[in-house]
Amino acid sequence: MDKVDFLENDIKDLFSSDNPILEAKNLEGEVYRKYANRVTKKIQYKNLSYFLKYHGPVGWKEIVKNLALFKLPIVGAKQEFLALSRMQNLGINGPKVKSYYSKGVNPSKRNSFLITEELKDTISLEDFFIAGKHKSLSFAEKNKLFNAVASITRQLHQSGINHRDLYLCHYHLDARTDFDSIKLSLIDLHRAQIRNEVPERWLVKDIGGLYHSAIQFGLTERDCYRFLMIYFDCSLRELFSNHQKFLKKTRTRAYSMYMKPLLAEIDLSSKAPLPHQSLYKKVFHKNKRWVSLKNNVSEDLLELIEDEHALLSRGEVIKNEEGHLIVKIELYGKSYFIKKYRIKNLFHMTRRFLKKTRARNSWEVLHWFQSVGIRTIKPVLVYEELGLFGTLDSVLVAEEIEGKRLDHKIQDKEEPIKIASLLYNFIKRMQWIGFYHGDAKSSNFFISKDRLVVFDLDSSKRLFPKFLLTKRINKDKKRILRSLHNSSKTTEALRLRFKRK
Repeated sequence: MDKVDFLENDIKDLFSSDNPILEAKNLEGEVYRKYANRVTKKIQYKNLSYFLKYHGPVGWKEIVKNLALFKLPIVGAKQEFLALSRMQNLGINGPKVKSYYSKGVNPSKRNSFLITEELKDTISLEDFFIAGKHKSLSFAEKNKLFNAVASITRQLHQSGINHRDLYLCHYHLDARTDFDSIKLSLIDLHRAQIRNEVPERWLVKDIGGLYHSAIQFGLTERDCYRFLMIYFDCSLRELFSNHQKFLKKTRTRAYSMYMKPLLAEIDLSSKAPLPHQSLYKKVFHKNKRWVSLKNNVSEDLLELIEDEHALLSRGEVIKNEEGHLIVKIELYGKSYFIKKYRIKNLFHMTRRFLKKTRARNSWEVLHWFQSVGIRTIKPVLVYEELGLFGTLDSVLVAEEIEGKRLDHKIQDKEEPIKIASLLYNFIKRMQWIGFYHGDAKSSNFFISKDRLVVFDLDSSKRLFPKFLLTKRINKDKKRILRSLHNSSKTTEALRLRFKRK
């Protein structure tokens, strides 16, 4: 394309020379985003606002790098122009295209730009949820919002477009929306792909990305099912019968995406600087290192961790074995459990040389479990003592939780159906992220405020492939059932649930 394509004439006077690329590049405006060869600006013209997206040359190095990673390189504004144009023809709301221009046959040297109208008086769904506005919605209004998101996504995919950046922030809701008739728009399609039919793997990436961006806002399992029932235009029974594999793939992708940046922050072996907004603090010394929640760790606590004699004399000893010490301590009005994993001898140290310490394993598993809504003890700090040939003793610190151990609750004749449901949901959610517990018995669970709380996770691991995980999960199920032998009603109710597919 060697001339500016004006879909409407109201911005034609913006360009007066034979070099529209240079003019577009130099147009004054508020820069919203700048990345390598791409710039997004908000420009004003005749009292109206427009967004200009300028794409400069990417170079062969960038193209080859993307292809080597099996990614399609973004070499211009053409994909967004085509995607928005198709959306416009289909009646899917999005920024209205005003102008598009591309110059150059060589993809490495191509220049292009796209101008669209500003979406007025809208709020991204991410900002909508961050502001907590979803909390004031009625059940019916919440359902209508999910239905609108599912419908626009379904229509997009059925038309042969996959977004490749499908997150809540790219759905824009009319700020004055009437929930009887929700107006929702989709933006930022510069990475979009267009085909006659979208392959399943790209559908999984889109839906998985959308799911990932919603995890932090506490949406329920039922919310997800309601969304997918609209997306697939099916009943709940049909969703589980016909789309179980899709559901599993999108869920796996969503939680892996969600945990990736968090795992980098809590990684005890990484000295990479933490982002400014991180909730964590890392400290590295020659013979020790630790990661903790900011403002939750005092010098007194660290001194007790490093001085076992002081810890034993000041705290309440819960367990004191050769390789295992658990002490309850009171500090500044809070109760903590300090769990120390000792290296027993040289042989023990050699066996654990290439393994994560048990404290560090627990620390990471606790964060994984919390991501899927499994309630756990609150991890505060993980600490490792370093020796000449690797880690020595390690420590996990967690806040005390109110409640009662599950085995004691059973003895108190707690409602068996409720306990069975809590345990079943725990196993199900653990499977979502590919974990097994490793020591699943009633004494390793608490009941707190009618919710199940999980602890003792130093043996828990994420395991692939599926048949190995299933084998381990089945061991967890058998161990739970054996530990419930004092309550035949709970055991029977749980067995019935475990038989579900």
